[in-house]
Amino acid sequence: SFPGAYANSSFLNPRTMSLVAAALVLLALAAFHSSSETIDHSAPIAAGSNTANLGASNSESSSKSITYGEEHMEIVGSPKEAHVHEYNKVRYFDKPDKMTPMISKGPILFNQDMGGLHLFEEVCVTNNMDALRWTPMETSLRGLVYFTGDQDILDNEKRCVPCKDTKGLEGWDSASPEEAVLGHKCGMNGLHAMFASSVGDWSECISREENMKLMEEYGQTQSPLDVDTVHLFTQPTFLLQFNVLDTEVSMFDMLMTYLPHWQYFRDNNEFPFDSVISHSLEGCLSHNHHWFCEILHQINAFGPAKEIPWESDEKTLYCFKQLFYNEVGYQRNLDKDDLVTKDLLGEFREILFRKFALSRRRNHHASQKAAAEQGESEGSNDEYTKIIFYDNKLSEKTVWNEMDTLIAKARSLEKYQNVKFVTVDDSSDLTVAEQAKSFNEADAVIMVHGEQMTNAIFAVDGTTFVEVGCKVSSLIGNPKFMELMDSTYQAVERCTEGADGNSVCVVCDSDEDDSNFTMTAVAFENLIDGVVRSLQK
Repeated sequence: SFPGAYANSSFLNPRTMSLVAAALVLLALAAFHSSSETIDHSAPIAAGSNTANLGASNSESSSKSITYGEEHMEIVGSPKEAHVHEYNKVRYFDKPDKMTPMISKGPILFNQDMGGLHLFEEVCVTNNMDALRWTPMETSLRGLVYFTGDQDILDNEKRCVPCKDTKGLEGWDSASPEEAVLGHKCGMNGLHAMFASSVGDWSECISREENMKLMEEYGQTQSPLDVDTVHLFTQPTFLLQFNVLDTEVSMFDMLMTYLPHWQYFRDNNEFPFDSVISHSLEGCLSHNHHWFCEILHQINAFGPAKEIPWESDEKTLYCFKQLFYNEVGYQRNLDKDDLVTKDLLGEFREILFRKFALSRRRNHHASQKAAAEQGESEGSNDEYTKIIFYDNKLSEKTVWNEMDTLIAKARSLEKYQNVKFVTVDDSSDLTVAEQAKSFNEADAVIMVHGEQMTNAIFAVDGTTFVEVGCKVSSLIGNPKFMELMDSTYQAVERCTEGADGNSVCVVCDSDEDDSNFTMTAVAFENLIDGVVRSLQK
């Protein structure tokens, strides 16, 4: 019987009951004392911290502070960036006013002995949207938001309007006539300067009606215009700018400036930036197979630096703690002596020859000549002169009419029995590797003037290049570049008035420089004769 068992136990004896009662009284007193302790609300909360120390009497045991949560905390008086997400060295601000103030610095010339590569600090970059509507379209122009505390600049209502044109401006301090109109520096080639005290100030400034009209008039409408969010990249970043629509321009405007720095970084086994961003073409270094991107990828142009993915968002502004700017066009004409040398260009091409597994080395013709002098032969293919042709007929650009007819007639001539005439139907339909192979196997290249001639870097030393058109303006044909390539170049253009039938020139369909054209059989035969002679020297 349970009642009897409890009644007979010692659990409820008088002594035990007294002890329990005393314990309850002590607990009640302790609870009352704790609830009446004064909290010092003036105790500081560390900025960005999630802890607070309670009471002056606990000052000696601050390690026992109370934690209110690791992420979802309320912090009084903390910096605004405490509410900002950060991932992979990028800070994401959902509102521009949450950013801490920035003061821009630079440009600082990265290497005084080379030039062309500049470092900016705490700047933002925009895209020129009007350039995408130009003819021809341009994808390499950027706006640079430069933050300053200079009140004279901030009082200028046009401080955020980019200059109409920055071509020809070598360096930040180059003068432009437009500075008198806008009241601020224009920037440098490819990079249009805009000034503001903050992101919010810049966004408000460019949204003013009079400034919007001025940007439209100048062809300088920027994106984004209405900034909602900001991405701040905290790692040193390289700004990759090039013209997606013209590989020849890209190679000379961007790569010829960067190659000396690339060699320096490789020799020292250290690249000064951790990431690369290209607003010219998304995924340039990762998944895009654009010709120029493929070249950069194959030479490991930026070392271990990772490409930053970006999204086309008209309300997001990209800003950078440190931004490396490779000045567009700095070495376009190779007029900076001793920067791009024969050894440097040779090293660059040798890497490409290996990466694309090209069958003929750069010094193929020299090796062939040495073998011939020793009575040796490098193979039956060397008994022929191989010339590749391209008429551009499958494109919407300038076309060489009746080129196939001229080639067919030339093939029938006895003097060309040791000449192989090879035509390329559509270069744009070939992979970069296929284009490289076709140029590498050629002894001479005769093509309609155009960017496809950039594949000259895959040709062996001593190759002859001929560009044909009503008007030929070529960067490849620069005598300095041909000297670096140990090659020869010829431009064949519109026949002048009074030209005789033996002149190597073209007959154009109209007076337009980009008109379709043809060539007489005599002119074509004289062209081939001249090319064969150049290869025999």
